[in-house]
Amino acid sequence: MDQLLAALADPERLKLYARIVLQALPPREEDAPTVRKHLGRLISAGLVERRPDGSLTADASVFRRARPAEPAAAGVPRRLTGFFAHGRLTSIPVRPVVRRELLEHLTETLFAAERSYTEREVNEAFRTVHDDTSALRRYCVENGLLVRERDGSSYRRVTAVSG
Repeated sequence: MDQLLAALADPERLKLYARIVLQALPPREEDAPTVRKHLGRLISAGLVERRPDGSLTADASVFRRARPAEPAAAGVPRRLTGFFAHGRLTSIPVRPVVRRELLEHLTETLFAAERSYTEREVNEAFRTVHDDTSALRRYCVENGLLVRERDGSSYRRVTAVSG
């Protein structure tokens, strides 16, 4: 629930969400840098989904399914809090064990296990927490947390994570 509210807290993002709900967002506007940034946040929060044909859709049932976060489970794991400020990742851990823990946290919170994502969608999701999307994407693939199709057309979250 907190993630949904945080995603809609920004007035510009709220307006963008309303335009998507009303199907009033021309496709050409999606490429504007500020729109892409806000769109990535809406997608990662589960408020907006990109259909296979590239169009955007908003499903209001996400609000019915949302549950208030449990205090212990909300947010970032305690060991990783020093890497975040104001909801954004400030640095990627150098130590492999800590970096892996961070990547596991990001993939579990940003990507649904049952669907495929285009590279653009992966970048939009990662951009909500950090600007170096290519590094995060590469680390997730190297650590076996995201699987990239051979032709590079899509990525999938790996559900069985081995420590």
